[in-house]
Amino acid sequence: MNNSIKLPVAALSIAVIFAIFTFGSIIARTTTSAGGGSPEQALATRGGTLYNQLGCQACHSLQGAAGAGPALNNVYGRNATLDNGQTIVADDAYLRESILQPNAKIVQGYQANVMAGGIVGVQGQLNSGDTTDALIAFLKSISPAATGTPGANGTPGTPGAGGGTVTPRVAPVATATR
Repeated sequence: MNNSIKLPVAALSIAVIFAIFTFGSIIARTTTSAGGGSPEQALATRGGTLYNQLGCQACHSLQGAAGAGPALNNVYGRNATLDNGQTIVADDAYLRESILQPNAKIVQGYQANVMAGGIVGVQGQLNSGDTTDALIAFLKSISPAATGTPGANGTPGTPGAGGGTVTPRVAPVATATR
């Protein structure tokens, strides 16, 4: 591998490790508070586990931090402006499409093909069983607009969540010098 490839790979590896340790506590709190209840709560708990197992945290923050993809805290019910200028609401249909066909609608300020390339290894799992339903249930469980509770399941409440907009956040790109 040449140096121009090693630096981004190393930076991504560090980001993944940081994300697992930083955001793992949110997942633990979410799954603990959701455990043992309704079938929807069980599905959300499974979605939180899948969020970690499938590596979603590598690009999507649960605390609003900049990343390769939009932050997912309070995402359900939010308005988002797409790269074509269209405004959509992040509902079940939009989230399902974004998970299964990530290039179908790109949020303004983000690049196409990032998630599509990242999910190649897990595409079969996303298309099987209730995996996508579980991920959507998890996103609902951490979104006050869906639950009606600011700070649902141990996540920080965001004023105006649900009626707010997705703010484009572009992570700095590391460049290697020779």
